[in-house]
Amino acid sequence: MHDLRTATGVTTRVRVAAALTAVLVLAGCARTPVAMTNDWTQHLPEANVPSTMPTDVGLPTVTPSTVASPTPTATTTPTPKPKPVDPFTLLSAKTQKQFRPCLKKVVGPGSSGACTTLLLKKLKAAGYYRWGVNGALNTAGANALLNYQRSRGLEATARTGKATWLALAQKSKAVPTVLPKKCKTTKGVILCVDQAHRKLFWIKNHKVVKTFQVRVGGWTYHPKTKKWRIFPTANGTWKVFDKQVNPESDNYGSGAMPYSTMFHPDMYVHYSPVFNRVGYATSSHGCVNIRTLSEAIWIFQHTPIGATVYVYSPKAASN
Repeated sequence: MHDLRTATGVTTRVRVAAALTAVLVLAGCARTPVAMTNDWTQHLPEANVPSTMPTDVGLPTVTPSTVASPTPTATTTPTPKPKPVDPFTLLSAKTQKQFRPCLKKVVGPGSSGACTTLLLKKLKAAGYYRWGVNGALNTAGANALLNYQRSRGLEATARTGKATWLALAQKSKAVPTVLPKKCKTTKGVILCVDQAHRKLFWIKNHKVVKTFQVRVGGWTYHPKTKKWRIFPTANGTWKVFDKQVNPESDNYGSGAMPYSTMFHPDMYVHYSPVFNRVGYATSSHGCVNIRTLSEAIWIFQHTPIGATVYVYSPKAASN
């Protein structure tokens, strides 16, 4: 009996040790580890828990990892954009008083009154109107306004808007004379027509050979319908397709466009007797007018068929 009890005790201890080993192995392989407590025996099968637990069994110590609490990100409040300053408010009190009644007035061909008089006086001071100020915007006044608007890089409408009034009030300078890249890189002969400065640059192999004063399209009437409107000189790139000493015109008759260098169905470079006589009091119907006959002949003789003609209108710099 003594031997049997001893054997039974040994058997019991072997079973308990095996159970403990199995529990530890399973705990190490589980996808979700079992939380360990001081009373780790509660996870063993109840029937296999010995009454007296050994004190020399080493248990793994689980130390909870320290998780840093997220640091709140500082929220940056966007700085509101400052409201744009109305440039009119930067003018002197005297100038503001003079122009304020006209800022919202539209003055165009045929207009009259105090704002028309102010417009003509300012155009005359700027060098674009040299005739009498009679209080009405006639043909010369409308073309002076168009030429002024082009010179300041504004939309050429022959009617005032706030931008035109502001340019006059500020005594804005003309846009700078800068030859576009096309004029400086085109091989051979190119005629560059700057509408803002009313100039034609005759260029050969990137070099300006001659500069001519010109008149372009503007406020005038159709010779057949007698209707008045703006006849613009179109911006763009063209090619000289023909040259005629005295081309016939259905609208203008014979002799109206001597020494025409033709680059567009409705636009030629040619001598204009009217331009020679009255200057900028009138305008062309879209052609590029040359004021001196000898200059028109020079262009006619030296510009080959196929030469490039580039017409452009510089714009005012953005603020």
